Amino acid sequence: NEMDEKYMSVLKSCVLNPEIMKEQGKKLKVVYTPLHGTGNTIVEKLLKELGMENVYVVPEQKEPNGNFPTVDYPNPEDPKAFKLALELAKKVDADVVLATDPDADRLGIYAKDTKTGEYMNYTGNMSALLIAEYRISQMKEKGILPSDGMFITTIVSSELAKAIAKYYGLTCIEVLTGFKNIGAVMRKAEENKDKTYVFGFEESYGCLIRDYARDKDGIAAVMALCEAACFYASKGKTLWDAMIDIYEKYGYYKEAQVSI
Repeated sequence: NEMDEKYMSVLKSCVLNPEIMKEQGKKLKVVYTPLHGTGNTIVEKLLKELGMENVYVVPEQKEPNGNFPTVDYPNPEDPKAFKLALELAKKVDADVVLATDPDADRLGIYAKDTKTGEYMNYTGNMSALLIAEYRISQMKEKGILPSDGMFITTIVSSELAKAIAKYYGLTCIEVLTGFKNIGAVMRKAEENKDKTYVFGFEESYGCLIRDYARDKDGIAAVMALCEAACFYASKGKTLWDAMIDIYEKYGYYKEAQVSI
């Protein structure tokens, strides 16, 4: 518990617009599933403390269970893993549907497109870059974006990362796949005291919103996505609108995976 509290206080310090989260958190509806993994030891409590009043955790998948009785493959990259979460989302009319993998370092999302009523699936590139654009634009607006900031991506991740980094004057560093390589760049920058970490991600549904860790963090990503959803809701937009806005701003990017 003591470690959990320390961790949650670090995450709360990463929130850029706590007042908007409290205000919009009264209305915004979020469905979340930890897919029988560890995520809900923190997520539900953290979101409630930040003011998210309508968090619905998929009851059948709430408790940790290594046999994963309700999913064939407990991976948020697999749309089939969202079956129960999407059913619950339709029932409660949720705005956002989130799933973390069993060890809660990766996040998958669906967001409602109010124009069609459909829940739109985001790739790992899309969700990470939505968080990145939200956080970096807000840091810039608040005057807290470091002038020596770096945005770390991997060779298989979306090229959109480079466009966002360029727009905000960040150094974009591309590494081989695996978050340990992002962590290695962070450590080197710390030792050399020459660059400040702003954001890092890889297309396989993992990102890290600040430099308190050396691995991707699905719980921080859940929090950041809920914050972004609240922020865009305050502007009368959904997360899907926000994604389209990003494409309109930087150009349309589409990525796909081929499994050989």
